[in-house]
Amino acid sequence: MKTLDKNSATFLGIDAHPTTHTALAINRFEEEKGILTFDNTKDGIATFLSWLPTIEADMDKVIIGLEGGGNSRHALVANLLKEYQNIYEVNPLYTKQRRMFGTKGDKADPRDAKLIAEVLTRKLPELPKITKHDLSAHILVLKKTVWFYEQTTAQGVSIQNQLHQLKREADLSSDTTEKKALRMMIADLEKQLKSVRKTQKKCQEQLVILLEKQGKNLMTIKGIKTILSAKIVAHSGGIERFSNLDSFIQYAGIAPREKSSGKTKRHSKSKTGNRKLNHAFYLAAMVQLRWSSKSKEYFEKKIQEGKTKKHALKCLMKRIACITYGMLRSGEEYKG
Repeated sequence: MKTLDKNSATFLGIDAHPTTHTALAINRFEEEKGILTFDNTKDGIATFLSWLPTIEADMDKVIIGLEGGGNSRHALVANLLKEYQNIYEVNPLYTKQRRMFGTKGDKADPRDAKLIAEVLTRKLPELPKITKHDLSAHILVLKKTVWFYEQTTAQGVSIQNQLHQLKREADLSSDTTEKKALRMMIADLEKQLKSVRKTQKKCQEQLVILLEKQGKNLMTIKGIKTILSAKIVAHSGGIERFSNLDSFIQYAGIAPREKSSGKTKRHSKSKTGNRKLNHAFYLAAMVQLRWSSKSKEYFEKKIQEGKTKKHALKCLMKRIACITYGMLRSGEEYKG
């Protein structure tokens, strides 16, 4: 691949949605070169792929950024990867910052597509690259299984809350008819909860198999089991997409932002990065504080250095993320 010259490159922002996508191209100076809204269908994607060379004929000069779309954008990405190599994932928080920074705070697909393209001109080194590995059957199934487990778990929590409320009402009720109706509801919800638990177990069994290819070694870290290991691998999208540790830390939204004034130096929480991956490392840090004496010592050391508990926890999250990155890269078990 040719060396990328950003000054002559075309930056293409794509605001992806389940039914339609909007693409907008700009040059290095953020001057608009073209815009297209197309359906998320075979014909729509074909129209887009025919339109793109009319904006920039040299594929090596096209830098593409995608935001949103979830699993529904896979067909678009798969077709782009056949011809283009510079494709990046843009965090929605970056475009939100750009939107709030400007004079217009309104949200519309063409405006969002331009904001995505603008982020490419300014934040390219911080963005994770989308590769063919991201669309491998293994990663797609892992992501979908984790998503389904999380949705099922949320459903289970909702059912438990309803059961708690109905059982309390049944205990307080003195009306026979009301008690009978409440018992019927409770029995039905208990059946639903039992079904949820079975589904969670099946998902967990499936994740154990999927982690064989990447991530099983994370379970050698005390307190980190199947679900948490799967979340880290799924929400990171596979360790292969990160060129170095710093890009992984930034994607996880763990790297603190320094706010300095004169001799005063403060660090604030980063609001960028993948929030689901960030939450996975938060859970990992909380588990480590409970089960790992070394993590407890590290946390207390940071407190003694004058850091707040929140900052000390963020440091622990970063430490775990660094360990995780190394383990996923090497495939080795935890040696701490």
